Amino acid sequence: MFNETIPNPNNTMIRAAVRSDIPALLSIENASFHLDRINRRSFLHLLTQANSTTLVDEKNKQVRGYLTLLFRANSALSRVYSIATHSDFFGMGVAAELLRVAEQIALRNHCGTMRLEIRMDNPNSLTFFKSHGYQKFGEYPSYYQDGMDAYRLYKPLTHLTRAHASPLTGSK
Repeated sequence: MFNETIPNPNNTMIRAAVRSDIPALLSIENASFHLDRINRRSFLHLLTQANSTTLVDEKNKQVRGYLTLLFRANSALSRVYSIATHSDFFGMGVAAELLRVAEQIALRNHCGTMRLEIRMDNPNSLTFFKSHGYQKFGEYPSYYQDGMDAYRLYKPLTHLTRAHASPLTGSK
C-alpha cells in the first residue's frame, strides 16, 4: 500500500517495513508492551497479507520506531493498530513523525478519519494523541489481555487537504 521512502531531517527516513525488519519490530514490540504483543507470525501477516501499512522510522540503518495502520475495504476509517518507539529514541519526535505520515497515507487511501485505542492506565499515550488532535469518543471495558479498559480516540483528517498533506515530507 505504501512503498515510498520519505527522508526527514537528521538523516532519518520513514519507509514501509519489510520482512527483514521483523526482528527489529519484535524487539521494539517486546520492550514496549508486556501483554497483547504482536508476534512474528502476526507481523509477517501484517506486512504481506493484511490490508495494512507498517511504517518504520529508520536512522543509520536502525529502526527507531514503527506504526501499523489498518484499512477496511469500502470504509473511510483507518485505524492505528500499534505504534511504538525504541526507548533509546523517546522524546526525539519518532512517534510524531510516524503518526504524521500515517495520517497522510490514510488520506491517500480516501480515509477521512483515524481511530485507535489506548490503555486507560497510559496517561503519556493519551497526552501524546490529544496533543496531535485526537479526541476521546468512547471506551472499551476489559479490552486488553489483563482486563484493562481502553479509551477509543479518533481524529478527523478532512482538514488535511491533499495540497496541505503532500508531499509526505511535510512541505506545503
